[in-house]
Amino acid sequence: MAAPTSQSFSAAADRYAAALFDLALEAGAVDVIDADLTAFARLIAENADLAESLASPLVAAGDKANVIAAIADKAGLQELARKGLGLLAANGRAAQAQGFARAFAERAAAHRGGVRAVVTAAAALTPAQINDLQTRLSAKFGKPVTIETDINPELLGGLTIRIGSRLFDASLASKLQSLKTLMRGA
Repeated sequence: MAAPTSQSFSAAADRYAAALFDLALEAGAVDVIDADLTAFARLIAENADLAESLASPLVAAGDKANVIAAIADKAGLQELARKGLGLLAANGRAAQAQGFARAFAERAAAHRGGVRAVVTAAAALTPAQINDLQTRLSAKFGKPVTIETDINPELLGGLTIRIGSRLFDASLASKLQSLKTLMRGA
């Protein structure tokens, strides 16, 4: 699995997502495009070789665009999603495909009146844990919360929750780092 990024997405990915969101809104296809981009981002996250190829400066932008087009066609992505991903790749930003999907998902969640949370845990969460977390976050924010999960074994235990630019860190790695810092100062 590709390592999760410390930043949810770049400003460039957000600009591309904003443009695609406007087109999806006009076409009445926000939910379909959101699902397509989320599925595509999951494919990248589950395939380290693909993630590495898209991030590699040694692979030409045209080749990356061809790979993305082939995968998008095979996955049956809607035309607007394929065009958005294709433009991203053709302009040398294929490495930002996951961030592009996340930025679009945040816009789609806001459009639906909700918020999107990226939950990173040391191990896979069970559906019951995800549902419980979704219920608690929805109650806290007073809006429906859509949860995307990532796995990062470096957290050792616990989890982090990113909602927009806010990060809630309840990981064991963070607690150990805080303890280490306290012990240095003592």
